Amino acid sequence: MTLRDLLDSEYAPLRALKPKALIQFRLTLDRYREVLGREPLLTDLSGIPIQTFLTARRQKVSIATTVKDRTHLVALWGYAAKRRLVEEFPALPRLKAPKRIPKAYKVEEVEKLIQAARKSRMPVAGLPGSEFYSTLFRCCWETAERIGAHMELRWSEVDLEERHVTFLAENRKGATRDIRRDLSPGLVQWLAAFRRGRKDSDLVWPWPRHHGSLWYEMKKIAAAAGVTNRGYHGFRKSHISYAEAKQAGAGQIAGDHSSPVITRDSYIDTTIAKQKGTLDLLPTLGLDDEPPSPAAEALEDAMRAGHSAGKALGASGLPQPSRAAVDALAASVGYSGDGAALFRQGFTLGFSAGSEPPAEGGDRPAA
Repeated sequence: MTLRDLLDSEYAPLRALKPKALIQFRLTLDRYREVLGREPLLTDLSGIPIQTFLTARRQKVSIATTVKDRTHLVALWGYAAKRRLVEEFPALPRLKAPKRIPKAYKVEEVEKLIQAARKSRMPVAGLPGSEFYSTLFRCCWETAERIGAHMELRWSEVDLEERHVTFLAENRKGATRDIRRDLSPGLVQWLAAFRRGRKDSDLVWPWPRHHGSLWYEMKKIAAAAGVTNRGYHGFRKSHISYAEAKQAGAGQIAGDHSSPVITRDSYIDTTIAKQKGTLDLLPTLGLDDEPPSPAAEALEDAMRAGHSAGKALGASGLPQPSRAAVDALAASVGYSGDGAALFRQGFTLGFSAGSEPPAEGGDRPAA
């Protein structure tokens, strides 16, 4: 039995995997097939082949993507073991993805993205691309809801008179509860024009193409806008970050998160919602905050250079050179004026140190 058969015939239906999750599982199996050189079988749910696969993946993709592949294979492996389709339960070394500092769109970037979207000339499902992308981007920004819920939204869940939209639980991550989000008067006007008599049962943003191409189009619009592409989730992070910047705790409410830790670690861009660290809690050091003078440092360097040169010459056993010779040496390494004087001073001290006789039983250091 192949792992793909197990996924499609048992695991996905029994776990009620959503289409996006099912695609992610299949992509992992595609990559596993590439490494094995054949379709993965139940017998490939074993430590050595899976660890070999993960090691190969780590050479090509990020640690976060590798962790996701591991999660998918371990989930299938655990299910197969419980069904006694394989003898061993999952046993792999732990693999953790490092947490990165969240990055969101700045408000001026959101403006540029929406303006660029309004210039789109490529129709989507027979609808003007300019209205499709601009209303989608603006709704993502105003509601902070995920793109998956947006793509399942129907006109029956949009109330243009009361200026709000309801995202149903079954279309949201976790499928725990419905949420209602307010809309600005401007977006309501855009949506009213975009609707053009469509039925309540119609999707607001129908997408007839492959799900992944939605992000490809987003990338093209971001490039046209001159904005770093942070995907649709960038709008969600942006909304949450600006809400948190206005009021502590508002970010968690906007994101509908069960814990403030999730909001803080995965969504808040600290360049928007500036957060105080522990630096302000430290006592003040009694130091002069004036930076060191570059000229003073250069003069100290001259003395150190002279000392080093003098000590080396003194240790060689050669006679002490004349002042003119020392000044010529200083000039050859770029010191003049006060720098040459300090080089000469350091040279004299260094020569004396280098010329001192060695301790009892010792040898004079080599030049």
